[in-house]
Amino acid sequence: MNFILKKININTNYLLLLALFNGAVLMNFHKLIFKNPIIILVIIAFVLFAIINIKYWWATAINCIISISLLIVKFPRIGNHSTIILVFSIALIILFFLKFIHWKVNLDSDFISYFFRIFIVTVYFYTGFHKLNSDFFNPCVSCVNEINNYTISNFINSRFVITSNWSRFFQFFTIFIEMILPFGLLFHKTRKYSGIALLVFHFYLSFSVFADFSLIALFLIFGSLIDFNKKNDFVKLTNAIKIYLIFIIASVLSTYFMQRFLIDLYKFSFYNGVIYSIGFGFLLFVFIKKYYTRIYYYKKSYNRYLILIVFIISFWTLKTYIGLGNAGNLTMFSNLVTEKENSNHLIFDTRKLKLFDFEEDNIELLYLKNSNIKENFVGYKIPVVEFNYLVHYWCENYKDAVSCKLIYKGKIIEIKDLRKSQFNNCKWWYKYLFFRKIQVKGPNECRW
Repeated sequence: MNFILKKININTNYLLLLALFNGAVLMNFHKLIFKNPIIILVIIAFVLFAIINIKYWWATAINCIISISLLIVKFPRIGNHSTIILVFSIALIILFFLKFIHWKVNLDSDFISYFFRIFIVTVYFYTGFHKLNSDFFNPCVSCVNEINNYTISNFINSRFVITSNWSRFFQFFTIFIEMILPFGLLFHKTRKYSGIALLVFHFYLSFSVFADFSLIALFLIFGSLIDFNKKNDFVKLTNAIKIYLIFIIASVLSTYFMQRFLIDLYKFSFYNGVIYSIGFGFLLFVFIKKYYTRIYYYKKSYNRYLILIVFIISFWTLKTYIGLGNAGNLTMFSNLVTEKENSNHLIFDTRKLKLFDFEEDNIELLYLKNSNIKENFVGYKIPVVEFNYLVHYWCENYKDAVSCKLIYKGKIIEIKDLRKSQFNNCKWWYKYLFFRKIQVKGPNECRW
């Protein structure tokens, strides 16, 4: 280990960022505390190494390897924050290896700053762009209702429902936060205030189901703000990050104890967020108190890499409008409808854009029987390619037969065992066409 440490010498500011990413990896897998506690305890152990000594960059490297091994087999059927963690885990492992073999990689500090800022601006822009649809702006079903109702209800310990006027305010506020505000990170005079506003936004979201996304957002925002050339007040910021990591561990472990003491499942995410936000708030206070912005210099050589980043993210998220999947690609909590004849986006009309009709070839489930299937699919339509993938998954993982009644091409079909049906025919590439279930009628409700 000493040999490896001598071979790889890392700037202290990068070490701080690696520690933040280590915490994001841990929170991303917090649910494994029930399904596979051994793995989550191993990840916690390597976060603890970062707490013991921030210079133990290899602790993050090991958790990156664990992250890759767990996520790569499920990609792309993972959350947006998980996809970002997978991409950065792979990139970091490659960079560690290149640095170990002394391969010359021209990544100066100004480029790293531009990389983070372009990355986060692009991601935020598209999360807002997908929300430009009629149902997101419908105060009866808008996704802003679910998030604010949940958070405020838990704060006041009583059921709360926001009014139509407040729903309208949060709709436009969300669009501003996601589509406009992040561009402030690109400019010297607005970088600090844009970063603070985004961090406060995620501080609030941490009290709902978004604590795991808030951690990766904090990592990206810090990467956009940190001056990698400056010798920061290393001791104070390091201690703040260590405290932050301790609260992440406490938040993850609290899930187990909350279930053990039979705390209401509805409040799990809120209590996790409360614990995590204590460390988040403390780190934010210490960082902002010492932070100053400097002018970064842009080089033409950055163009090819930054344009490539924008292109990859754009293709990945915009493929939904041509019919290549509408989940796991920054469309979360947007009320978006992408069926060819029912598109609700205010700018993109899928009747003209759709090149693939996978979503239009669908079944409607009348009933579905198997105790292992927790998500409710009854009363919804499902694209056949997605249903084939689900049936294959159910048949591979559940011993009991899955029976159902469905409508396909106008005919009612009753199936006692989907293993023996025409729908148990999943081609390998169906995995990469990730579609949501389709609401049959009414304004499109908020779903992940």
